[in-house]
Amino acid sequence: QLLEELQDGFRALGLGWIPSKGNFIAVDFGRDAAPINQALLQAGVIVRPVAGYGMPTFLRVSIGTEPENARFLEALEQILRG
Repeated sequence: QLLEELQDGFRALGLGWIPSKGNFIAVDFGRDAAPINQALLQAGVIVRPVAGYGMPTFLRVSIGTEPENARFLEALEQILRG
């Protein structure tokens, strides 16, 4: 259910992702993800860039608790919507 919350949030924001069965998910922003990562850090949200793995448009997001996922998605929406 927690993974589905993130997927629903990504879908609502028009983002793609790599299907996951683990404790993280890779979300695709369709553009350089480094500025998004920096903005999330400034908002106090830590995710992992994966550009070093040849995926510069993706960020690796650990699946958190319901409140943690909600905080991440709220911050992400504010960043993407400007």
